[in-house]
Amino acid sequence: MTTSAERMDEIEQILGRLDSLTDDDVWFLADQWQKEDAAARRRAWAKAKSGVEAAASESILTEVRRVVGDWMKAERTDFHGIQGLLGSAGSMAAGRQAAAPAVLDAVVATLAADALDDYDRDVLLGPWRSLDADEAAS
Repeated sequence: MTTSAERMDEIEQILGRLDSLTDDDVWFLADQWQKEDAAARRRAWAKAKSGVEAAASESILTEVRRVVGDWMKAERTDFHGIQGLLGSAGSMAAGRQAAAPAVLDAVVATLAADALDDYDRDVLLGPWRSLDADEAAS
């Protein structure tokens, strides 16, 4: 069984990696999340939510949502070319918004690991883990 300190380290590693993700990484992550079974993901999230509540970890999940929300926001560097002049943030901000659910899934699967079976954990962590597998293959 993983200790809560180890889980927090894993969550911090996930969140700490966000700013180093490239455009390609972000879009790959979003694509992998879209390919997951949405019904299985909803079932896994219901179990994970119960696990988070049972562990009294709601405040951690709230803070993670804030961090991921900040990461999703358009930054000054997202505005390029004519589209940027017109106020469009371009693909990087859109990619972060599309990938955010996969990040939240990975965090909640880590936070509520004891409440999930292997299948549910794999459903929620799969897209994030596929990012690592893709980088290893490159």
